[in-house]
Amino acid sequence: MTDPQPPEDHARAADATPGREMIARAPRNSVFLGATVERFGGGAPTRHRVRDLSTGGVRLDQATGLQAGATILVSVGALQAVAATVVWARDGQAGIKFAEPIDPDAARARAAVAPRPAASPSAAPSGAPSAGWIPALKNPYGR
Repeated sequence: MTDPQPPEDHARAADATPGREMIARAPRNSVFLGATVERFGGGAPTRHRVRDLSTGGVRLDQATGLQAGATILVSVGALQAVAATVVWARDGQAGIKFAEPIDPDAARARAAVAPRPAASPSAAPSGAPSAGWIPALKNPYGR
């Protein structure tokens, strides 16, 4: 018989249910991130919403098709291709355990991307149109 509660609920249920051990777990952080799951053996990567995140794992929404025990690669936020195992999956959610602890702050980090400088119309390469309004076509700031 399968346990009706996800592993993250065991700590609360252990006090009320005789015979259950307390499961130590890292604090969960509610986040607004996306995740991509890649399965071994092929198939297209799938996109999921992250419900919560900790150093040891993540809970995903929109997780139909994931099966407990599956080994996967999961990219969460800014973290790419972290090895993980599906611990439980039901009701459209899944609990994922990372093979190695991660830094949740690194997952929430935003990539700093410098904007490309706009080319001035006078800097048109030779052979390109240089008269009238045509050089300004590719300038996103020109009107």
